[in-house]
Amino acid sequence: MRSDDLVPLLGKQPSSGAPFRQGVIVSWNPDTAANVVLVAGSLMENLPILNTSEASLLKAGDVVGIITSGATWAILGRFVYPGTPEAVSSIQSITNRIKVANDYTSGTRNSTTWGDLTGTDPGPEVTIRVGGSGRALVFWGAELGQTANWQTQNSPHVGVEVSGATSIVPYEGWALNYHLEFPVTGAPAHAEASSWFQMSTFHTFTGLNPGDTTFTLKYKHDTLDPAGTVSFNNRELAVFAL
Repeated sequence: MRSDDLVPLLGKQPSSGAPFRQGVIVSWNPDTAANVVLVAGSLMENLPILNTSEASLLKAGDVVGIITSGATWAILGRFVYPGTPEAVSSIQSITNRIKVANDYTSGTRNSTTWGDLTGTDPGPEVTIRVGGSGRALVFWGAELGQTANWQTQNSPHVGVEVSGATSIVPYEGWALNYHLEFPVTGAPAHAEASSWFQMSTFHTFTGLNPGDTTFTLKYKHDTLDPAGTVSFNNRELAVFAL
C-alpha cells in the first residue's frame, strides 16, 4: 500500500494553538491586580491573570507570558528559571499567605480592659498582607487558669486586635472565653481550687482593607467581684490570608 493511501485514514491535524506572546509588567497593584503590560510596543491595561497564586508577587519589570484568543488576552504568569530568587518566591506564594507566632512563657493580667500581659512579652502577633478579598482566617489558643479561693470569680478572655491597614478592637463574641466561679456561700476561707484549660478558637475576619495587617492577642477578664489575677501560658496564633 502506498503511503498516499493512508492519508484518508488519518484524523484531521489540529490547527495551531492560541498565540503566545511575551510582555513586561510596567505597573502592578498587588492588592487589586490592576496592571499595565508592555506587549510588542503597546501598553495593555488590566489584562486578566490566569495564575492567580502569583498575583501578589508580580511587579514592574517582570517578564510574563501572555496567551491570546481572538480579542481576549490574559497573563499566564512570570517566566521563572529554576534556582533563581523568582523561583523561590513562586514556591512561597502560598506559604507566604500563612503566618504563625507563639510564646510559651507565662504572663498574667488582672484588668477588665483589653491589654498586654504582665511578666512576658506582648502578643504574640503576626503581620500579613491582606489581599483584595478582604478576608483572613485566624486561629488562636492558650492555656489559662488560676488557683482561687471560694470568693474568687473570673471570666478571662483572649481576643485579637487588628491594626495596620484595618483597625479592629478585640470582641468578646469571638474571643477565647472561660468562666471560673465558686458560688459557695459561707465556705471556709482556706477552700481553694486550681483550674486550668488549654483551648483554642478561630474567627474569619471580613471586610478588611488590602495591605499589611497585624493581628495581636490581647487579654482581660470580666467585671466580676471579687476577681483575681489570671495566668496565660502557651499562647499561639495562626493567620491565613484568604
